[in-house]
Amino acid sequence: MLELFSWDVGMSAIAAFLLVAGALLIGAVPLFIGEVRSGYGLLATAAATLAGGWLGSEAFGGMSTIGPAFEGLYLLTAVLGSVVLGALTDVAVRYLSGGSYTSQPRLVT
Repeated sequence: MLELFSWDVGMSAIAAFLLVAGALLIGAVPLFIGEVRSGYGLLATAAATLAGGWLGSEAFGGMSTIGPAFEGLYLLTAVLGSVVLGALTDVAVRYLSGGSYTSQPRLVT
């Protein structure tokens, strides 16, 4: 199991890498929907999806052990936590920056 600063994360290093990669992937999806006005939206959404994935997989005790597991990472609850927390964060960032979900997609440069 992976330990950070003598704290057991609850999954292996490979599973933690999978969690980070999934968070970046899920966090990048909203960039292609509507009009993005903030270049930092990806960072906020990816951080929230990472936190949501970890919370969904590890932090809720018995409720987190639903579905298939890979090296200590419960995939179903991690994806659910990532999508829920990532979506809430993206809506907040989009609302605060003046973006919208209805216009043509445009990448922030």
